[in-house]
Amino acid sequence: MKRYSHGRILIAEDDSAFAAQLASVLEGEGFEAIQAKDGNEAIKRLSLGDLEIALIDLSMPGLDGMQVLERAASLAPGLPLVVITGNATIDRAVQATRLGAFDFLEKPVNLDRLLLTVERALEWRHLEQKTNWMGAEIMNRYQMVGTSTAMQSVYARIERVAPTESTVLITGETGTGKELVAMAIHLRSKRSAGPFMRVNCAAIPETLIESELFGHRKGAFTGAIENYDGKFRLADGGTLFLDEIGDLSLPAQAKLLRVLQSHEVEAVGGSRPLPIDVRIIAATNRTLTEQIARGLFREDLYYRVCVVDIQLPPLRERREDIPELSAFFLRQFCERYNRRLSGLSPAALRLLMNFDWPGNVRQLRSFIERAVVLAAGDTLSEAELKQMMGIPDREKGILPLKEARERFEREYIAQILQAHEWKMDASAAVLGIDRTNLYKKIQKLGVRRR
Repeated sequence: MKRYSHGRILIAEDDSAFAAQLASVLEGEGFEAIQAKDGNEAIKRLSLGDLEIALIDLSMPGLDGMQVLERAASLAPGLPLVVITGNATIDRAVQATRLGAFDFLEKPVNLDRLLLTVERALEWRHLEQKTNWMGAEIMNRYQMVGTSTAMQSVYARIERVAPTESTVLITGETGTGKELVAMAIHLRSKRSAGPFMRVNCAAIPETLIESELFGHRKGAFTGAIENYDGKFRLADGGTLFLDEIGDLSLPAQAKLLRVLQSHEVEAVGGSRPLPIDVRIIAATNRTLTEQIARGLFREDLYYRVCVVDIQLPPLRERREDIPELSAFFLRQFCERYNRRLSGLSPAALRLLMNFDWPGNVRQLRSFIERAVVLAAGDTLSEAELKQMMGIPDREKGILPLKEARERFEREYIAQILQAHEWKMDASAAVLGIDRTNLYKKIQKLGVRRR
C-alpha cells in the first residue's frame, strides 16, 4: 500500500460503526476517508470529482448501491468503484460488474483483502490515466494539419491503406511530414497497440546498418559487447518505419529484400533465422526510379516497398495551409514556453505565405518556435519576422541570395541553440537534422555561443 497511499476514498455505507472501522484502516494507510451515510450523499460526493476510489454498499436508504453505480458512470468516469455487500449473490455481482464495479467484496470484509483490492484499483486507475495521457500526447505530437485539396488527397489515401497490411512508400521533400504520415498509418492500423520503430537509414554508418536492422550476437564484431535484437525484432507485431530508404547501401538493400521475402531475420553472428511479423513503411526524399536507373537502388526492392505510394506536396504547393499551420505551431510553442501571444498580424501572415519555405513544414515549425522565443510584444509583426528572416530594408540594398540565406541560417541556428541551452540533441531535433550535421553547420557558418 505504500506506492499509492494518498488521496481521498469515499466510503458509502449506512452502518456507521462499520464505516468508521473502514475509515480507521484506510487512514492508517495514509488515505483521507470521506463517509457518506446513504446513496444521495454518495452521489453529491462523487460529483465533486476529487476522489481516487469509492467503496459502495449495495443496501443503503434512499438511492441504493446499484443506482449509485449507474449514476457514477457519468458523474465520475474512470473512478474505480468497489462494491461491498452482506447479501452477495451471483446475479447481483454480475449486475454490479456490468454497471462498472471494479470488484465485489462480501461482508464481513477481510481487511487485508480490502487493502489489496484498494491497491489494485488505484494501480489500475494510475495506468488508465497514464495510457490516456500518452495517447493524447502521441496524437497531439503526430497531428497532421492542413485542409488544402492536396492534403485531403493524402488523408484519403491514409484512411484507405491504414487498415491493410500493405507496404507503403512515402515520398516528398525534406520536412514535408513523412514521419507524421507513417505514424498516422500505424495509429489507424490493426497494429496500433504494437510498437512503432523508426530507423533513419541515412544517419547510420554503412558498417552498422545491418546490425541496427537485423541485430547482432555478442562478440560478432569489435564493440558487440552484448546481444542486440535489432529494429526488425523490436518492431515485431507492429510497424517498422524505414526513413530515407534511398540512402541504404546496395548490400544492405539485398539483405532487406531477403527479409521482406522470407519474413525472417538472422542477426549478425547468429546461427539461425528467426520469424518476424512486421509491417514496413518506407520513406525517401529521393526519386527512386532515378536511383534505379543510376544503379543505386535495386528495382526488385523498389517493387517490394512501393506496393502503395503516398506523395506529400511541398509547402509552396499548398500555401493555403500556412495560416492554419502557423496558428497551430504558435499555440503549441506558446504553451511550451509559457508565452502569451495573440497571433500574427495580417502583414506578417502575408509574409509567411509569400515565402517559399525550402525546408517545408519543418522549417515553418522551427521558424514559429524561434519567433515565439524572441517575440517582444504580444503580436508577431511583419518587421519582427523580416528581421528574423534576415530580409534587409530596401533602402540598404538587397543582399545576394547566398549571403542572405547564410545570414538567416546562422542567426536561426544560433537562436535555436540559445533557446535549448546549446544542448545539441534537442537543438538538432528541432532543426530536423542529425547531431553530426549540426556540428558541421556550426563550424561552416561560424555560429558562436553568446
